[in-house]
Parts: sequence; structure tokens; C-alpha cells
Amino acid sequence: MQQPQNSIPPSSVVQQPQNPGGPQQIITPEVIQQYLDQNQQLILAILENQNLGKLTECATYQARLQENLMYLAAIADAQRPPQAQQQQQQQQQQQQQQQQQQQQQQ
Repeated sequence: MQQPQNSIPPSSVVQQPQNPGGPQQIITPEVIQQYLDQNQQLILAILENQNLGKLTECATYQARLQENLMYLAAIADAQRPPQAQQQQQQQQQQQQQQQQQQQQQQ
């Protein structure tokens, strides 16, 4: 089958950043940009294949997109400033204390 001219190449041809589950790599803005660029390609490929009724290909691209998004989310979580983490912990403790007080009043 011949793909349309605007077609996104299959995932085996799409330039993929280093494997998120692979060896440790230094996270640089360039690495993150590679993931964002690939995600853009994957989204376009999903839309195109969806319009063509190629659901198997869509699922493959969606799985890769999900992996990339989870990896980027993990990076973002790890980059949170300690102050933000401390504030979140304090908020959680306050909520727990409020819940305990409400339970004691019942």
C-alpha cells in the first residue's frame, strides 16, 4: 500500500529519542525537545491513520505517545522545586488533620 504524500513515516522510521526505559541519560532541553517533536509527529500520524481507518497503526502510535508523555511527566515531577514539594506535603498534612477532626466530631 502506498501512503499519502503527507503521511507520517512508520514508527520504525520516525527518529526516536533514546529509550526512556534504557540506560540513564542526561536530561537536557534538547532531549526534551526531541520528545516534544516526536510527540507532534505521533499526533499527526494518529490523526492521519484515524482518518484512513487504520486503527492498528493508530494504536501503535498512541502507545508510543503514551510512553513519551509518561516519561516527560516523570521528568517534570523530578524537576519540581523542593519548596513546592514541601508545600504540597504541608497541604496534605493539613487535609489529613482536618479529616481526623471531622471524624472525631462525628
